Amino acid sequence: MVRGCAFWKQGLANRTAKLTVWSIRHAILMQMLGKIANTQRSLLSLQLGTGQSPGDWDARSFCSAVIVPWVADNHDVIGKSPDPHLNNPLRRRRLDEGTHQLRNRQEWDALVTFLAPLDNAGRIKLESAFIRCLESAARRLSAQSFGYQVPIRVSLPQMLRILEAFLSESSGGLRPLVVAATMMTVLGSAFSLFANVSSQGLNEADSPTGAPGDVMCMDAGGNMMLAIEVKDRALTLADVRGSTQKARASTDPLSNLLFAAPGMRQDQQDAIRENMETAWASGLNISQIDMIDLANAAFALLSEEWRPRLLRAIGSELDRRADHVHRRAWHDLLPNIGREDR
Repeated sequence: MVRGCAFWKQGLANRTAKLTVWSIRHAILMQMLGKIANTQRSLLSLQLGTGQSPGDWDARSFCSAVIVPWVADNHDVIGKSPDPHLNNPLRRRRLDEGTHQLRNRQEWDALVTFLAPLDNAGRIKLESAFIRCLESAARRLSAQSFGYQVPIRVSLPQMLRILEAFLSESSGGLRPLVVAATMMTVLGSAFSLFANVSSQGLNEADSPTGAPGDVMCMDAGGNMMLAIEVKDRALTLADVRGSTQKARASTDPLSNLLFAAPGMRQDQQDAIRENMETAWASGLNISQIDMIDLANAAFALLSEEWRPRLLRAIGSELDRRADHVHRRAWHDLLPNIGREDR
């Protein structure tokens, strides 16, 4: 996590060792945040003593009220302990007392070694160390996969509502790209349309790679059957002209270009359609469709097993290429399936 706290990164198989690591991780955040809230508290104090020495405080209640709910809300990023103080090493008055009696003494001594110098180091150094701890937790959270709860059965209206809610929030184009790429993969398999579907990185330019779109759908021979340009806004004439040029300059012959966009810019609709007609005359079929409309039409033709399969595939794709914010949003939307129907 930070220098001197290698146990933060340990992945120990033994349950007792795991409980130790989880408790230590909770203790790091608990002690530091508690002292930041009240600088009179001691970083090494765990309980209010009978005589109550200066700096004593009730760290257990603070942890239960603040740290444990935060950890639960963030997918148990530092461990799954609902009450880390049930672990005997934290049922002491101070962290620097009785460590010789602990089974994992080396780890607990390392915790004391880390915290003790910060006890009187001043608020700035303490907050700096705490921020480094949070940054480490954020990196850990970004690396772990979420447990997406997709029901066995999902109706078509339920699936569409989830997709629409997910795409309604701004994401710089990432969410529609993930949904479009995943949907093409699932539909390609369901209808035996494509042998392979690949997609661009979010900030990866199309032209240097020779790719004519954000998503490319290939047949078994490696020939491009469809290129898709994904937009999270209304399609413009400049979009169509630019993509037409890319399609014609592509190293792979392309005859079908689809814009996955929520609509066309109203004042440019006639010009856009005229440009599409011109492209068709030269051998390039250009279409535009909203992804929700595409999902509605395509999945209405498929058996219901494909709907939860799409939702699971979106979760897997988000784990592969999205940060915590978008994965968390998808995770939180899924439990809403069916609630509107009750």
